[in-house]
Amino acid sequence: MRGVLVTGITFGVFMTEALIHYNMGMAKADGEFRLRLPPPQELAKIAAVTGAFSLLSGALIRSVERMGPKL
Repeated sequence: MRGVLVTGITFGVFMTEALIHYNMGMAKADGEFRLRLPPPQELAKIAAVTGAFSLLSGALIRSVERMGPKL
Protein backbone atom coordinates (compact mmCIF):
# COMPACT_ATOMS: atom_id res chain seq x y z
CA MET A 1 0.00 0.00 0.00
CA ARG A 2 2.82 2.41 0.87
CA GLY A 3 4.38 1.91 -2.59
CA VAL A 4 1.13 2.85 -4.30
CA LEU A 5 0.89 5.98 -2.14
CA VAL A 6 4.47 7.03 -2.92
CA THR A 7 3.98 6.41 -6.64
CA GLY A 8 0.63 8.28 -6.66
CA ILE A 9 2.03 11.31 -4.85
CA THR A 10 5.08 11.33 -7.11
CA PHE A 11 2.81 11.19 -10.17
CA GLY A 12 0.74 14.12 -8.90
CA VAL A 13 3.79 16.27 -8.24
CA PHE A 14 5.54 15.34 -11.52
CA MET A 15 2.36 15.83 -13.55
CA THR A 16 1.82 19.28 -12.05
CA GLU A 17 5.42 20.17 -12.91
CA ALA A 18 4.99 18.85 -16.45
CA LEU A 19 1.85 20.95 -16.99
CA ILE A 20 3.62 24.05 -15.68
CA HIS A 21 6.48 23.43 -18.12
CA TYR A 22 3.96 22.91 -20.94
CA ASN A 23 2.33 26.24 -20.12
CA MET A 24 5.71 27.98 -19.93
CA GLY A 25 6.54 26.72 -23.43
CA MET A 26 3.17 27.83 -24.75
CA ALA A 27 3.64 31.25 -23.14
CA LYS A 28 6.98 31.65 -24.89
CA ALA A 29 5.36 30.76 -28.23
CA ASP A 30 2.21 32.87 -27.70
CA GLY A 31 3.76 35.79 -25.85
CA GLU A 32 1.40 35.51 -22.85
CA PHE A 33 1.11 33.13 -19.92
CA ARG A 34 -2.20 31.50 -19.14
CA LEU A 35 -2.99 28.13 -17.61
CA ARG A 36 -4.44 25.62 -20.03
CA LEU A 37 -4.46 21.90 -20.62
CA PRO A 38 -2.78 20.46 -23.69
CA PRO A 39 -4.86 18.69 -26.34
CA PRO A 40 -5.96 15.18 -25.25
CA GLN A 41 -3.29 13.31 -27.27
CA GLU A 42 -0.52 15.52 -25.90
CA LEU A 43 -1.89 15.21 -22.36
CA ALA A 44 -1.88 11.42 -22.73
CA LYS A 45 1.78 11.46 -23.82
CA ILE A 46 2.74 13.69 -20.90
CA ALA A 47 0.82 11.44 -18.48
CA ALA A 48 2.46 8.30 -19.92
CA VAL A 49 5.99 9.67 -19.49
CA THR A 50 5.17 11.06 -16.06
CA GLY A 51 3.61 7.74 -15.04
CA ALA A 52 6.65 5.77 -16.18
CA PHE A 53 9.02 7.95 -14.19
CA SER A 54 6.71 7.85 -11.16
CA LEU A 55 6.78 4.04 -11.22
CA LEU A 56 10.58 4.12 -11.56
CA SER A 57 10.82 6.56 -8.65
CA GLY A 58 8.58 4.35 -6.49
CA ALA A 59 10.68 1.28 -7.30
CA LEU A 60 13.93 3.10 -6.48
CA ILE A 61 12.53 4.39 -3.18
CA ARG A 62 11.41 0.86 -2.27
CA SER A 63 14.89 -0.50 -3.09
CA VAL A 64 16.65 2.14 -0.99
CA GLU A 65 14.28 1.54 1.94
CA ARG A 66 15.07 -2.18 1.85
CA MET A 67 18.79 -1.40 2.07
CA GLY A 68 18.03 0.90 5.05
CA PRO A 69 20.46 -0.30 7.71
CA LYS A 70 23.15 -1.04 5.14
CA LEU A 71 23.47 2.62 4.19
